[in-house]
Amino acid sequence: MNKHTTFLLDISRKRDYLYLLPAVVLVVGFFVTSIGYTVVLSFFSWDGVSEKVFIGVQNYTDIFNDNNFWISVANTVYWVVFSLLLNLVLPLVLAILIVQSVNSPLFKNIFYFPATLSGTVGGLIMVAMLSTYGIPQLFGLVGFEKMVRDWLSVPVVNTFVMIFMQTWRGIGVNLLLFIAGLRHLDRAPIEAAQIEGASRGWLYMKVIFPALSSTTKVVLLMSLVNSFKVFDIIWIMTKGGPYRSSETLALSMYIESFVRNNYGVGASVAILLTCIILIAAYFNLRNTFKSE
Repeated sequence: MNKHTTFLLDISRKRDYLYLLPAVVLVVGFFVTSIGYTVVLSFFSWDGVSEKVFIGVQNYTDIFNDNNFWISVANTVYWVVFSLLLNLVLPLVLAILIVQSVNSPLFKNIFYFPATLSGTVGGLIMVAMLSTYGIPQLFGLVGFEKMVRDWLSVPVVNTFVMIFMQTWRGIGVNLLLFIAGLRHLDRAPIEAAQIEGASRGWLYMKVIFPALSSTTKVVLLMSLVNSFKVFDIIWIMTKGGPYRSSETLALSMYIESFVRNNYGVGASVAILLTCIILIAAYFNLRNTFKSE
C-alpha cells in the first residue's frame, strides 16, 4: 500500500466522523448545556422574571427540610419497587401463556393495545372508571357501600391505583420483548432437560429463566427509568393531590418550577432525580456487562 492510498484511507475515515457531527452538536447543545445550566440554576433563587439571586446550597437545604419532598421520595420508591415487580412478573407470565397458545396473535394484540394510548388518554379513561360513578359504584351494588368513594382522593391508595394504570399501559412492550426472547431460546438445553425428566417448574427456574436474563435486564432497566420519570399519568389523574400526597420527584420538579415559579428549587429537585437515575442505571448496566 503506497503513501497516496494510505492518505486517501485516512481522509475517508475522518470523513466518516463528519456524519456523527450533527448528532454530537445536538447532544452537546441541547443536553449537556441544559444539564450544566440546571446545575448552576440550582444555586440561585429565581422566579423566572426578576433577577437571579445566588443563595448557595440553600435550595438543597430547604428541600431536605420539606416534608413534601420526603413524601415525593416515598411515592417514588413505591413507583420504582412495584413497577419493577409488576412489569417483570405479569408480562413474563403472560408471555409464557401466549407462546403456548394457538391464538397468540389475538392475545398479543389485546395486551399491546393499551401501549398505543397516550398517557393523557389512558389517564382520562381511568379517572372516569375510578370516579364515584364508575367501578366504585359497582361495589356499592353488591353491598360494599364503604367502597363507593373517589379512590383517587385517598392518599397512598391513589398511588397504587396509578401504578397499576401505568403497568396496564406498559405491559404490551414488555410482553413482546419476553415473547421474542422465549421464541429465540436455544432449544438444545431445554430438550436435554426434558429428556432427563425435568419437571416444568425446574425447567423454567433452572433453564428458561436464566436464558432470558438479557431480556429481563432490558425490561428492568426500561421499567426503572420510566418509573422514576413518570409524570403524565399522575398529572392527569391527581395532579399530585390531594394535598400533594401523590407527588413523585418528577412531579415535584414540575410543580416547583412551573406552578410555584421556584425555578431554583425545581432545578435542585431535577439534579437530585438525575443523580438517582444515573446511579441506579449505572449499577444495572454494570451488572449487565459483567454477566456478558
